[in-house]
Amino acid sequence: MSINVVVAFSNMLFSEGICKLLENDDEIKIADVLKPGTEQNSVKLDSLSPDVILVDLTTLYNTFANIDTAKKGRFILFDTDCGRENIVSAILTKKINGVLLGHATPSLLKKSIRAVAKGDIWIDKSTIKTILYGINALNKDKTAALSDKEKKVVHMIGQGFRNKEVAVKLCISESTVKSHLRNIFRKLGINNRSQLITFAIKNYDISGSSL
Repeated sequence: MSINVVVAFSNMLFSEGICKLLENDDEIKIADVLKPGTEQNSVKLDSLSPDVILVDLTTLYNTFANIDTAKKGRFILFDTDCGRENIVSAILTKKINGVLLGHATPSLLKKSIRAVAKGDIWIDKSTIKTILYGINALNKDKTAALSDKEKKVVHMIGQGFRNKEVAVKLCISESTVKSHLRNIFRKLGINNRSQLITFAIKNYDISGSSL
């Protein structure tokens, strides 16, 4: 019985390359290649009923930001130099089933797909160690790198405030809020608002009105 795989990367060239690596495998079948940024991608997953979905961090948090990944299939996340903490965050918050490192061979790619399709978890030892021992230390170090104003912005974003609302409450312009967010993303090594909210939930008490 073949393993139906959906390829959904933010870079179509990368998606096509992965398809080429898998096209001659008798057991693995490419069900579809999803175009990045298409609104109907999450709906399309329902009709495809894939066994495994291959994604990168951008697709996971943008294209599939509002879906319950555990109900759509088994996800393998490709680590495209997006930072160990971001990978760990994806494992914990998006319930992904596997992580494939950037230097993985085609053989490991196929092994990971077969393993995840069977219900196994495919995560390298260094990532597991980070989950068990390193995540708290990493978070503390990165939190310390933020200025007081940036911490307030993170705290408010974690509470669900929009940029305009943050600007009003902090008595700054909306463009200044955006500038703070760019600096925060750089310092924390994250790429989008969803990851920032995850960071805020882990590191701040966002139930209150202030830090």
